[in-house]
Amino acid sequence: MGATNPKRARRIAVVALAVVGVLAVLAAAVPLVLSTDVVKRRIVDQITYLTGRDFTFEGDPSFSLYPYLTVRLHNAVLANADGIASKPFIEMDTMTGKLEILPLLLGRLEFAQFKLVDPRINLRTDDDGHGNWILNQGAIGSQVSKGDKQGSTSDIAPPSPLADIKLGRFVIRDGIINYTDDRSGRQEELTEVNVSFDWTSTTTAAGGTGSFIWRGEPVKFNGGIDAPLALLAGGSSPVRFAFTATPLRLSFTGSALQLAGTQLEGNIQLTAPSVRRVIEWMGAPIDTGAILGAGSVAGKINWLGPSVSISDATIELDGNVAEGAISATISNGLSSLQGTVAFDSLDLSPYIEAARARITASGPWMSAPLQLPLNDIGDLDLRVSTNQLKAGNLTIGRTAATAILKKGKLVVTVGEAQLGDGTAEARLALDADGGATTGAAQLKLHDVAVSSVLGDLAGLIALDGTANGSIKVRGLGQNLGDFVGSLAGQARVTITDGAFKGVDLASLPAALQHAEGYAIDGSTAFTTAGCTLAFADGLVTTDDFRAEGRDFTLTLGGHAGLLQPSIEARGVLSLRNGNGASQDVPFLVDGTWANWHLSPDLGPPVERGTPAEPTRPPDRPPNG
Repeated sequence: MGATNPKRARRIAVVALAVVGVLAVLAAAVPLVLSTDVVKRRIVDQITYLTGRDFTFEGDPSFSLYPYLTVRLHNAVLANADGIASKPFIEMDTMTGKLEILPLLLGRLEFAQFKLVDPRINLRTDDDGHGNWILNQGAIGSQVSKGDKQGSTSDIAPPSPLADIKLGRFVIRDGIINYTDDRSGRQEELTEVNVSFDWTSTTTAAGGTGSFIWRGEPVKFNGGIDAPLALLAGGSSPVRFAFTATPLRLSFTGSALQLAGTQLEGNIQLTAPSVRRVIEWMGAPIDTGAILGAGSVAGKINWLGPSVSISDATIELDGNVAEGAISATISNGLSSLQGTVAFDSLDLSPYIEAARARITASGPWMSAPLQLPLNDIGDLDLRVSTNQLKAGNLTIGRTAATAILKKGKLVVTVGEAQLGDGTAEARLALDADGGATTGAAQLKLHDVAVSSVLGDLAGLIALDGTANGSIKVRGLGQNLGDFVGSLAGQARVTITDGAFKGVDLASLPAALQHAEGYAIDGSTAFTTAGCTLAFADGLVTTDDFRAEGRDFTLTLGGHAGLLQPSIEARGVLSLRNGNGASQDVPFLVDGTWANWHLSPDLGPPVERGTPAEPTRPPDRPPNG
């Protein structure tokens, strides 16, 4: 190895001596500049001057030269603004300030970093919507209100309100943030708050990262504010931030505005693996279930206090995707929701299956409680349209519906639903008042293909044809059995160009002459069929059913159980042959929906002690 360059060695020696000299000067200056009384007075004056609020701490500040020049304050308190009677704005066990060395040598205190240890930050919104975090007093407030900026000064005294005030990095360790909204009574608490936030001066942007725990869930965040001074003083600033928690991921880019409370305007993206879990996290716990799974919302947001609206929105829930606009008011859970959304395809099958599973989970369906949480959801005004609606095996074309919930009363109106070449209209009203639920339903059918709606009804004869009709019923009950048993109302149905699938009426005379098991399988076409149905006392009754075909007329009257699957009816089948002659065949139907059978109708029973009269066919029920 060659000899050391003498010039290089001298340079190193000079640098070393310079460093030693600076340290010596610093060591000599610190006792003079960092007089306890001077530092105490300047710190209090500086913070009070910047914020316009009283700042105090207990005892004397303590200093440390290693590894950084720092000053430590104990039990420090930053008061609220004048007129706010509540806990101090910030209380902290320890506040540490990292001092800039060069300004110190010139006789000024400038902090490169503030570290708050175990702080308790108390945020509050008063009855007028003003937040106590808005710094509209002191140098920070003056900086915006005067709209002027000047360079920094070398004076020992605090800088001018018009100056570019040097700040630095703000660090919070193990903090607690409490929030109270006097308007709604809402209270929230963030614990284990850890934040690293850079704001070098009042004229520069600020940004940082951090984490906290809210309602038992760890949350990580990052963000930036282009004009924090303007925002703190009640103005506006471009902002961006993102939150990540197990139930929810959220990102926002836009602007924040201090009017009467913080207002956000911009673009938002939310995704959740379970919407049900998000609802619970927001303070409205619901039962477990397979629906309300993965969901997302993206669009333009306007958020002011407890009210939020999203326009140009794309909404996805359980695989269903919609576009539209929604708005909500959130206060201790969901208070109200309004929206207009349009789907290309909407599949309600999972929700129907979930309702069926919930009904049967605790036993027979009749005992399932009819307790709808209508009073717990809040107000609702939702308008939904879709090009295709799926509900189990039923597929409906273009559909438009409205759901309105107000003070525990829900009204769902289907203005139009395309069923094949026909349409349907419906209205359902539910009122969960007290321990019982009152319900009323209306349905109108216009040229609807019966097979596309009914299919096979638990073994009952399947129908085909084109239906027109209406139904209007209402009920009341604490469980489904009581509700169905209380149904009262009326329906009128007419079917044209149809068929009874599963029965050949021409085989009826032979079937009545044989024992059980004679097959009448087949199909019978008819030109018209119709009846009036009455709902009462747990039964559906008709006395005017009439069907006509090319070579027959069928009349029937009777009833079927709504709670018990029983059927009792009597009818007359009039068969016509090619010569114009007719044969009347009276018959009885009894049994259950799934296992019904036919027998000859021999007339009414003979009373005991009364001579029997000759048996004759019964009078036909009146034509419908």
